[in-house]
Amino acid sequence: MNRVLLIPLLIVASISLAYPMGKRPEKNRLTFHIQGKESDGPKMAFPVPMGDRRLFFSKSPVTFTKEIVSLKHFMTDDGTYGATFSFDKPAAGRIAAITTSNRDTWLVAMLNGRPVDVVFIDEPVTDGRLVIWRGITQKEIIRFEYAMPITGETREQWKDRIKGHEKQRKAAQKAMREAQEERNRRRSQ
Repeated sequence: MNRVLLIPLLIVASISLAYPMGKRPEKNRLTFHIQGKESDGPKMAFPVPMGDRRLFFSKSPVTFTKEIVSLKHFMTDDGTYGATFSFDKPAAGRIAAITTSNRDTWLVAMLNGRPVDVVFIDEPVTDGRLVIWRGITQKEIIRFEYAMPITGETREQWKDRIKGHEKQRKAAQKAMREAQEERNRRRSQ
């Protein structure tokens, strides 16, 4: 295969890595949980190690992924991502009420079944936004970008961005098929 064909093929293949096997990315599951007590028992609370101690958090989440309306992500010093998540009005009201009544406690972010960040509630969250400061992988950010608008992006801009991703995904699939057909043709000669 000549170099002129190899370079564009490598670029297209790298785009397809964002969508393994040419499929749409899976959806993330993000929930936030307020601090509970060990005495709540294993049916009501779960432990999260924090340094030399363990804190317990309520199994009942404060928020759900479906209540997120947008996100704004950023790169952290440790190479992972952080993000600010904006929630719909009912969730924003619930967040404000819970953070008002639970000051001086902790809130844990659970992403796809694992704790990614724990934050201390020192004042009520009244703007409907919760932040994860670190621990989100690039793959998870891609999933979020596919599932929801980036903060400040209109619904139309988000749909156009997704259409662009779909075009890239289809182009990558086509290039991979053509490359495989070319390899098969050369082998049969």
